[in-house]
Amino acid sequence: MSELKGLNVVWLSETDLTNLNAGEGESNLIDVKKYKKDGIEYPYVSGQAMRFYLKESMRRSLEDKEYMCISDGQGETCGEIRKCIMCDLFGFMTTEKGKGAKTRISPVKVSPAIGLLPFDENAASGGTDFLTRRHRVSEGKKMEGDIVNVEIGTNIYKGGISIDMVRVGGDEKVDEGKRTVSIENFVDTSEKKKRVKKTLEAIRYIADYSKQARLLTDFSPDIIAISLQNRYSHRLQKLFELNNGRELNIQRLNEILDDVSNYSDEILFGMVSGIVKNEAEVKKAVEAKGIKVKTPSEVINEAINLVE
Repeated sequence: MSELKGLNVVWLSETDLTNLNAGEGESNLIDVKKYKKDGIEYPYVSGQAMRFYLKESMRRSLEDKEYMCISDGQGETCGEIRKCIMCDLFGFMTTEKGKGAKTRISPVKVSPAIGLLPFDENAASGGTDFLTRRHRVSEGKKMEGDIVNVEIGTNIYKGGISIDMVRVGGDEKVDEGKRTVSIENFVDTSEKKKRVKKTLEAIRYIADYSKQARLLTDFSPDIIAISLQNRYSHRLQKLFELNNGRELNIQRLNEILDDVSNYSDEILFGMVSGIVKNEAEVKKAVEAKGIKVKTPSEVINEAINLVE
């Protein structure tokens, strides 16, 4: 395998009744974030929220001596690429006394999770659920509660990440004299690979979404594609498009796979049954490219082994 410069993951996840990323609406209504396409509203989870959920999944998997800092009261993190997994993979902006702001662009890019089914057609009956928030008024008094209406619905969401493999564990170094830029590595190759593998493992166990005390949302992949690339590109993120409700667009699937295969040493594909209506056609199209269809867990494990 040639040197990896990019690793892309795109996946679909079917959710039960839930509000994955709520925005505060008017009065006592917590509404689902939505975008419009051709005049129809679809739900989405913001990229910032998806980054948070991915980081929380990684934090749960920390082993002895592995370190992920938390932000301080001003929202700043440690900025230590060498020791901190989070500051390395997800970037930061912090201040240095006498020097000003120090910024690191994230090597791990995380997309918003886009709902692919219309919200109105897939919302709960009546569109809302009740949430009671309880709080103490003062010491010695009984708990009081506020009743809040929460918009919820089912959907199939598309999520994705792209990893700039060259910049994991390193940062750009500018040679002012030669006017060139190179990558200065702060960790060895083994540690770079370990951090990439932790990112892939986090996708498999991603779960810490809003209101999880009672909704228990599983956002791990139901259909997934992973490309290990010798070029840095986000092209794989356009692989999945739904037609006629729950049918994957086979023409789009073929076109993007053909394109991405030109600069990918490996493309992996996994799916579970019951997510899309034309799953037999999807499997046939993917295997016609010489890609064996496996389960999502098998695909993630295979990607981890290939990174190693």
